[in-house]
Amino acid sequence: MIVRAAAVSVIQSALSAVEAERQLINDLNVYPVPDGDTGTNMALTVRAVVEELEQSDVTDIPSVAAAVTKGSLMGARGNSGVILSQIVRGICDVWGQANSLDTAVFKQAVMEGQHAAYRAVKEPVEGTMLTVIREMATAAQAVPDGLGLEHLLAAVEEAGRVAVENTTAQLPALQKAGVVDAGGYGLLVLFRGLAAGIHDLVRGGRIAAGARLAARAAVGPVAAPMPPERRVVVEQPSELSEYRYCTSLLLTGTAIDREALEAFLAPLGDSALVVGDERTVKIHVHVNDPGVVLSEAVRHGAIGDVEINDMHAQTRERDERLAMPTTSTPEIGEGGSVVVAVVAGAGNQQLFRDLGCHAVVDGGQSMNPSAAQLLDAVEALGAEEVVILPNNGNVILTAEQAAGMSPLHIAVVPSRSIPSGLAAMVAFDPGEDAVGNARLMEDAIADVRCGEVTHAVRDSELDGVEVKKGQAMGIVDGKLVAAADDIEGAFGGVLAEFVRGGADYVTVLTALNGSPGTTRERLAEIAARLAPDAEVSFHEGGQPLYPILASAE
Repeated sequence: MIVRAAAVSVIQSALSAVEAERQLINDLNVYPVPDGDTGTNMALTVRAVVEELEQSDVTDIPSVAAAVTKGSLMGARGNSGVILSQIVRGICDVWGQANSLDTAVFKQAVMEGQHAAYRAVKEPVEGTMLTVIREMATAAQAVPDGLGLEHLLAAVEEAGRVAVENTTAQLPALQKAGVVDAGGYGLLVLFRGLAAGIHDLVRGGRIAAGARLAARAAVGPVAAPMPPERRVVVEQPSELSEYRYCTSLLLTGTAIDREALEAFLAPLGDSALVVGDERTVKIHVHVNDPGVVLSEAVRHGAIGDVEINDMHAQTRERDERLAMPTTSTPEIGEGGSVVVAVVAGAGNQQLFRDLGCHAVVDGGQSMNPSAAQLLDAVEALGAEEVVILPNNGNVILTAEQAAGMSPLHIAVVPSRSIPSGLAAMVAFDPGEDAVGNARLMEDAIADVRCGEVTHAVRDSELDGVEVKKGQAMGIVDGKLVAAADDIEGAFGGVLAEFVRGGADYVTVLTALNGSPGTTRERLAEIAARLAPDAEVSFHEGGQPLYPILASAE
């Protein structure tokens, strides 16, 4: 009980520190769009840790460390929250095996936190919170153990402060805006709160509880779509896959080498997927001899949840089903896979359901769902094969983290926008497994261009285009292509960029409430004039912050 209470006090101190500067951290977002949410995501991630501890009855250090890890992993939101959860995980892996948090243990813990963070990001970028945690960990190693924890904390904090200041020069976007990295600064603020809490404990003082955040947003409604009656005529049997058996299993051990497993599986078949950490790994692969996979797996640890399916038999059964008329998608549990999508806006959510999405998690830009929310939606479906569409670049890491924490077969399609997610849904095949669908859906979005129109929250110059606070901006594939005094002008800039790319089909999702003078009819006239050779369709999306989202194929 004492250990848990102490942990809650220290983490509450960190939460209070982040909450106090949450808006400033959000405002450090260098891109002039109204979606800065780094501070919010970090605060919600830390809040999840506090909630996990408050709801548990753990007492000893290993159990408390495990609870802290679980809370951070399940509550992680956005890229900053996921990276933070990995730092926490690395620290707790070390602390959980120690009897206390002395200088030597802290040095080892923060170094493991750094390693865990870098492992979580496929393409690490310097000048971010990754750089800051690395510099803090490096500084910790230089402090002699005999100087004590208080001296160590001061050295680490100073290294973090310098690292944060240096981020401005490390990334051109930060240098142009004259700001430091939001995630790096958030990490420094959080550490200062932790250090204050530890100092208070050491000195026998008390820590004021930080303000509680609002309760987690509820998972959006889960419903199976009911498409109109259809009949697919199969004139000839589908071609059988090269590899016959879909093989999956859960592997547990103490030091599982994922890279070695991936290298072993690669030449055996296709659709190989190895996710997890050094203690728990989910393996999925298509092979002709499942026994070879199982024999190799037992060399790395204990195997469980083994599932082997004959894909040739499944293909024949699917041909038989498709030859029969149907008024609905296959019931969950009959085979194939289901889709969970993160979508903001009532109209957009309905579009996803109409295309066969089985569950929608409300969220997206500036309201990133947690890993726990995604897992809740996945588990509510009761399906073994699941595809997750994050539909936002800041949700992809969270979705991948959720997938790695589940024993189910979950594939994450890296859709970075709602329009690209819709394109992916068009390619969805309910009779395919998760990995097969992920491949189809990734192919579908590979050539999709995505645009958006929103209003600038600050003066800026990006990609050679100057934009003033309050102006409408047209953005295509992350590049600012137009700045105008109204939405129509920015929309015209997006369309012009689409046309230059040879667009044949354009989909426009609107949310025009609060946009005086702009109507769907007016936008349609602009589209007819600027993109006469393209087929343009309009839908009411209802997404926040962005009056227009669009895609071109």
